[in-house]
Amino acid sequence: MDKEKLKLIVRNLESLVECLKSEIYSDVDPYPKEPQYEEIAPYLQDYDEVFYDDEDGYPN
Repeated sequence: MDKEKLKLIVRNLESLVECLKSEIYSDVDPYPKEPQYEEIAPYLQDYDEVFYDDEDGYPN
């Protein structure tokens, strides 16, 4: 094969990859949305669930 044909094939492949990427990443429905604070807040009843104190057995 000559060099020009190879360059054309490479350009076409790069273009194809870019088109595929744009199709894949443009569909945002399958990606989970970020949780909002209002959705998380009801689950945190007290800070013991988040922070450990000195009596929990973990080293400081």
